[in-house]
Amino acid sequence: MVKFIMEMLSNRSFILRTSDGQRSRLRRLRNGVPQGSVLSPLLFNIYIHDLPETTSRQYGYADDLAIMLRRTTWSAVEQGLNQDMSILAAYLRKWRLQLSTGKTVSAAYHLCNGEAKRELSVSVDNKRLEHQLAPKYLGVRLDRTLSYKRHLEEVRAKVTARVSLIRRLAPPGHYESPHKPWCSLLPNTAPQSGVEAHM
Repeated sequence: MVKFIMEMLSNRSFILRTSDGQRSRLRRLRNGVPQGSVLSPLLFNIYIHDLPETTSRQYGYADDLAIMLRRTTWSAVEQGLNQDMSILAAYLRKWRLQLSTGKTVSAAYHLCNGEAKRELSVSVDNKRLEHQLAPKYLGVRLDRTLSYKRHLEEVRAKVTARVSLIRRLAPPGHYESPHKPWCSLLPNTAPQSGVEAHM
C-alpha cells in the first residue's frame, strides 16, 4: 500500500495537447497529489485516522475540524470543551502542527433567549478562544437558534448583486419582474432542548 501511494505521488509526467494538435514538452510533477485525484480522499482518511478520541463529536473536512458537545448546563459544556481542546492541543504539538488560533472560535446554539449574549469560556494553551455569535463553517453562517437567518440574508445579498449585474447586461423585457421571487428558502428547525456548542 505504501509503495502504491509513493508511486502515485512521485514521477508523474504529462503532455498537454491543444485542440489544434499542438503539443507541449514533457512535464514532470515530482510531489503532491493532483487536484481532484481519486487518491485524495484515501490520503485524507489516512492523515486524520489517528486523531485522538474526545467526548465531543468530531466533524472533519479538509483542514477544518469542528467539535460539538451537548450538555444540559453551561459549566458542563465549558468543562468538556476545555478538556477536549487540551487533548487536541497535545496531539497538534506531538505532530508539530500549528493551530490557527485566529480561525478557531467557540459558539453556542440554544433556544434560551435570556442567555442570548452568553459567551463560552474555552481556552487552548492558556489562551481564551474568541466567541462568535454567528461563526462560519464550511461556507455556512451558523446562528444561535440554527435558523440560518443570517446565512440566508448573506446569500440573498450575493444573489441580488449577481442578478442586478445580469439585468444591466440583458436587454429590457428579458428578465423576470423584480417583485417576483425566484426561489423560496425555509429555515431548518432548531434543536429541542439542551445546550449545544460548536468550535
